[in-house]
Amino acid sequence: MKKIFITTILGNVTPGLLKALAKTTRAEGGEWVSNRVIKLDDRFAALMKVSVDAENEVKLKAALEAEFDQLDFRYDDATEVNAEPVKTIELTFDCNDRPGLTRDIDDVFANLELVVDNMEVNRYQVASIGSTVFSSKFSVALPENISSESVVELLEGIGSDVRVHVA
Repeated sequence: MKKIFITTILGNVTPGLLKALAKTTRAEGGEWVSNRVIKLDDRFAALMKVSVDAENEVKLKAALEAEFDQLDFRYDDATEVNAEPVKTIELTFDCNDRPGLTRDIDDVFANLELVVDNMEVNRYQVASIGSTVFSSKFSVALPENISSESVVELLEGIGSDVRVHVA
């Protein structure tokens, strides 16, 4: 019987790290079902959904932790999700930065009970206008009963300078 779990991995970026993690996983009979990796400065974080024969789960986790003792591993059992049908939209959100902006965006998503699959936020100092610009990209799962147009309208309602585009 197969065991599926999610592992979160945190640590410093080193050349060939993902290849080495994959090699160890395969050597212990495991495979990555899906994964997300992000690098920020010299650090990285990865979420990996791993499938392995149940009898090899403990051995795989021990091998990963032994071979990569400089990394921090966390594990959680994967659960089956029976959700209503959804579509994913990609949004870009740009405006002048201000305190509380991320909270306001999160409130829009929370009030609609939307799931943000991916979020990337950057702030840029723009000398020519003398302010900081907030720019973000979101992947958002929408149930069939919520339109992308309504999400855009609510997000643009956060401020008069907000511009939201659906990719």
